[in-house]
This record gives sequence, structure tokens and C-alpha cells, in this order.
Amino acid sequence: MLNIEQFVRIGKDGIGNERSKNAQSMTYFNGFLYLGVTHHNGEGPMDCARILRYRPKNEVWEEVYKSPLVEMDAKAKASHIYAVGRHSQNAEKTVYDKAPLYRGYRGMTAFKGKSDNTPALYVGTISHWGAQILRSEDGINFEPVSEPGLGNPEILSFRNLVEFDGKLFATHAGSVSGDVLDRNFSETTTVYVSDDPASGEWQEAMIPCFGDKNNSAIFGMSVFNNYLYAGTGNPERGFQIWKTAASGLPPFEWELVLKDGAYRYNLNEIAISMAVFKGKLYIGTGIPGLGYDKTHDVGPAAAELIRLNANNSWDLIVGSPRFTPDGLKVPFAAMGPGFDDFNNSVFWSMGVHKDSLYIGTNNVTPWKLAMQGAQHMEGGSQFWATDDGENWEPVTMDGFGNHFAIGIRTMVSSPEGFFVGTSNHQEVEKLWHKRARKNGKPGIGGLEIWLGNNLEKSDANK
Repeated sequence: MLNIEQFVRIGKDGIGNERSKNAQSMTYFNGFLYLGVTHHNGEGPMDCARILRYRPKNEVWEEVYKSPLVEMDAKAKASHIYAVGRHSQNAEKTVYDKAPLYRGYRGMTAFKGKSDNTPALYVGTISHWGAQILRSEDGINFEPVSEPGLGNPEILSFRNLVEFDGKLFATHAGSVSGDVLDRNFSETTTVYVSDDPASGEWQEAMIPCFGDKNNSAIFGMSVFNNYLYAGTGNPERGFQIWKTAASGLPPFEWELVLKDGAYRYNLNEIAISMAVFKGKLYIGTGIPGLGYDKTHDVGPAAAELIRLNANNSWDLIVGSPRFTPDGLKVPFAAMGPGFDDFNNSVFWSMGVHKDSLYIGTNNVTPWKLAMQGAQHMEGGSQFWATDDGENWEPVTMDGFGNHFAIGIRTMVSSPEGFFVGTSNHQEVEKLWHKRARKNGKPGIGGLEIWLGNNLEKSDANK
């Protein structure tokens, strides 16, 4: 497995815009790393989301797409419902005439549909006017190939784009209803499918909410053992895991594999990350909103790691011991929730690189310190690795030395190495930066990108 000395920073300070806080989607396409950045609010022209690409051979970033601007209206000024139960005052602060159509890109993958001559790059957007899917044949020219929200303009974003059995599956997250925006949940949840996304034709791949109205989002998706797996967010009972062979015509038949948050109930509110490693499916859980979902009064709690076997049995790897209908479950890693850190609220991302499995956390220590008015900062996202799925070692415990990088949002394995993208929490920055200015300290900056491999390189500091 890689250690901290084998990572170099190849992008910093939002890569040209310090307001670019979240490296929310990445993929490797035609010899480039593609990065979709997200802005937390999308307040004005300075928050236009960008798609960037990085050529490892010459270590250069370039902007290939930038969100168009639209007229400011009530949708642009929608108040954000944070999972901690607060509303932003964005509507009162905004004085701009224009707003970005897209304030982020949440899903990204290469896929060859019926109308594609070669694999094309598909990107799911975040938009207050209904998320869209963008397409590019050459990685430079992008165009929308879907109507807003695939017919439901209240859909905020498309979170996952996953290929399975010659089809592209898309999941949505969040909603914009009137002048209120929810980043994570919506009243109606579904998975969409298309074998020709360039045509804009999609169908619903499941019955809404899997028949349970409390399934308010689909978070993690993965292909495992010839099935497509989907993990829900369920504030009432905890996440559910479903699988389908996607045979026949949609909506497909789905089988319930695991329910009630693996019998931790809503302390495992969401199944957010998935990765296949050595013939098993690993599932990371959590509670959005810094480990306490005040809107639904869930938590606080730290994340767990679940391992699913091909026969639908499951193991607890990291988490709380408990009796379940499947027997006594104790953590194989002998570690409690959050890798024994209560402030690891979400196991946000997973990736496999050269026979090792990695997990990136969302760590809320910096947010708590900023809220308390602390004069020092500590914590930051944690990055853990394993060679066998049960014995875990930390790669970094402080956001690669940046305490404000509270989340590791995405990771991509490539021939050039292992790319890792971080997220800086905007509210932490606002609280800390206000005091930092008074004390003459520099600003916090935006997202960072790190590259891990066995080669020695100097810090590019791009």
C-alpha cells in the first residue's frame, strides 16, 4: 500500500479559484485525469463550476469547460437546508444579476452507448434548475444531452453514473422545491437507465423509493458478482442495500440484500461509498451534516464499514458490536465507528489501487473547533488503507497536512498512479477566515489533488 511519502500534491488552492472547494468527481479518460469541481452555494459568476483536466506527462492543468450563466431568479436564491438544520442566508446576500447554471459536477464516467462511435465522457451536473447530463467525445467540447432533471426539474444533481451490462445507470440526489434546496434528500427517489444516453432517452430502472417512502436518496452504487448494487439513504430506519441483474425491460426486479442500516438503524443513515476488493463488496456508511442530521434528528454517530459477500451474507469490519437477526456481529478490524474516531462522520469515498483498498473520511474536528472559536486548528480528513480488508493503517490523519481539508471526496486509480481529491468545508472557512483576517493570517484556499505512486517527484504546487 502507498504511504504518505509516496504522495505529491499536484493541485492546490482550488486550481485557479479558491472558491472551488470540492473535488467532487474524477475519472481517467484518454490519458487525462478529468476533475469536476463544485462550489457550495453558486452565488454568482465567480462560482461557475468547471471541468478541468490534467496531463500527467507534462504536469499541467487546463480548464476544458465552464458553466454558462443564467438570469438570477428565485431558484438561484433557494435557501440551502443543511443537514444540521440551518438555512443559509444566500437570498439576502446575493446581489448578482447572473448565476451559474451549474455549480458543480457530481458524477463522471466514460461510456459507449448505441450512438457513440467511441467511449464518450458523461458528466452529471448540479443545478438549481434541474440537473443535466453532459457529454463529450473529445474531452474538450461538452454539451447537455438530457432535459433538466430527466423530466423532473426539482432534481438537484446526478450523483452516480455507473455502467452495467451495456447500460448507463444514473442516480439523483437532492432537490430544489420552490425557494428551498436540500443537498441530499428528495421525496421521490429512483435510478434511471439508458443504453443510448447521447439520445437523451432514459427510463426508470426501479419503482420509486424501492416501495419505501423513507428511502430519500440513492447514494452508493457498484457492480459486484454480476449484479448492480444500490445503497439508499433512509433517515427513518437506516440505509438499505438492493441488487438487480437488470434483465428484461425496466423497471427491473431488485432484491433487498440488507436493511435497517445493518441493524444499527438510522445511526447508519446512508450507504454512501462502495468498492469491490478481493471478491467482496465494501460499503461505507455515515450521517451527512457533520454526523448529526438535525432536520431528521438522527445521530450524532460516526461511520461504519460493512463487507458484503456474494451469497448476501455480511460482516462488520469497522463499527459497533451488536446482536442482529444474522447473529452477533463484531468488527473484524477490532475498531469502533469512524476508525475509533467519533469525528469521522462519513466514510465518504473508496478506491482500489494495486491490490490495496483505501477509504477517505469526512472528519468534522475542524468544523467543531471553528464553531467553538478555537485559536488553533487540528484534525482534517483521514485516509486509511488495507491489503487484506481487515488490517487497516492510516496514510494521513490531517488532510495531507491541511486541517481544513475535512473530506476526501474522490479517488481514481490510473496507469499514472492513484489520484485523490479533497474538499474544504465552506462554513469552516467562513468562521476561521473571519478571525484569520483579523490576525493577519492567510486564507484557507480551495480543493487539493494528490497523486500517489512509487516514483519520486517534487511537489508541483499547481
